[in-house]
Amino acid sequence: MIEAPFPQEEYQSRHQQVQRLMERDGLDLVVASARDNFWYFTGLVSYQFDHLMRPEICFIPREGKPFALVYGNNKTKAEALPWFGEVRSYVDVPFPREMLSEFLTDMGYGSARVGFELDDDQRLGFPVNYLTQLTEALPKARIEDGSAALTEQRLFKSPREMENMRQACDISVRAFDRILPDLKAGVTRREVAERLYIAMIEEGAHPRHPGFLMLNASTQYDERRYEKGDRMIADFGACYEGYYGDITRMAIFGAPSADQTREHGLALHLIRECVKVMKPGTPISEIPRVANAELTKNGYPEVASPKRIGHGIGMARAEPPSISEAEVRTVEAGMVLAIEPKVRIPGASVHLEEDVFITADGAEPLTAGAERLNVIE
Repeated sequence: MIEAPFPQEEYQSRHQQVQRLMERDGLDLVVASARDNFWYFTGLVSYQFDHLMRPEICFIPREGKPFALVYGNNKTKAEALPWFGEVRSYVDVPFPREMLSEFLTDMGYGSARVGFELDDDQRLGFPVNYLTQLTEALPKARIEDGSAALTEQRLFKSPREMENMRQACDISVRAFDRILPDLKAGVTRREVAERLYIAMIEEGAHPRHPGFLMLNASTQYDERRYEKGDRMIADFGACYEGYYGDITRMAIFGAPSADQTREHGLALHLIRECVKVMKPGTPISEIPRVANAELTKNGYPEVASPKRIGHGIGMARAEPPSISEAEVRTVEAGMVLAIEPKVRIPGASVHLEEDVFITADGAEPLTAGAERLNVIE
């Protein structure tokens, strides 16, 4: 029985695309060991990543099928995936580190250029000292950074990925709208968090990973109460079949003050001005400059570089690229970006957030609703 989120052709396409990037980068093999990379290239959604002692590793050669080293309980599932070549497994902890060098040698990569997840945007799915042992066991191999190929491959979403991302965004919007009528002044942050997580699940998010939530820039869901005049800022997103939405919504308990109304309006204006320039070919570093120009014009402090005002999203709720003045990439069709420029006020910040899909024509909205300043009576 095959257990994978997408059909075979999706994974074969991913392998072929990253193989072209490997050829560009002069790599013979790339290693996908971090959870999201492993899931992305294998389709084997294993929760062994909850156990740090049980690495699962996918090896993608420049030519041919990927091969894998997995925890023993997953061997049968991995072997059933037709896009895999050889699959080897280990019994249990402690992980037999020598299997890495033995497997690479047996597969003909004992003296190859092997790329691992080594740069700022990537993380290894096993302890770094495994690489030291691998270098000692395979002195002719060249251990290199393979992050460029892995990151670039995941930057651009396929049509099937976009189906999941649209669902995640829709669930996020519906969940927030669902809880608003039941909120009253005096509700605690814990109660808001519970209701929103439950709403995301009831709207279709996965019960094991329904999403994430920050309330007023905090994940401390405690007994602090929202009282009349308070502003609630919910920064959250649902997870649907492994893909995230990411939105921020604002609500006022009681009638909003003039300052609250003005600050909401400016936060919305910043998003709209940024979205106007989010077109293929625009340097991403230009987007925060647009936001800062509008902040200055309205008498608010700029966002200090390299603080970002947004980011990519996908299988993680924050992925490359970073929307900051330090980013060297340009906007390209196929990216999904969350835009969230902040308005700094004394002792806090105010922001909204929407998700967009970059097409050949510009930014296609995936979410809506930030234009409403919600009032909770």
